[in-house]
Amino acid sequence: MGALDYVIAILIGVVIWRVSMSLIRMLSTPPPAVDPSDVVPVSQAFKCTICGTEVTMTVRNVTEEAAPKHCREEMVAVWRP
Repeated sequence: MGALDYVIAILIGVVIWRVSMSLIRMLSTPPPAVDPSDVVPVSQAFKCTICGTEVTMTVRNVTEEAAPKHCREEMVAVWRP
């Protein structure tokens, strides 16, 4: 093995180490905290159109307008009397 092989091996090791460390830092950073004034009590049911799973939301973040997702699709609102 020549000196070029060692240099290439070290460069590959450094690239793998830097990518690994950046992924670990990204995954270890917690999401931003939710402001308690943005959370309001609700009573809304949602149903998955694919598998039929139902979820009842008891609190909701007022900044989010989208329905929850299940089976990679947005759930539909179920209106109960």
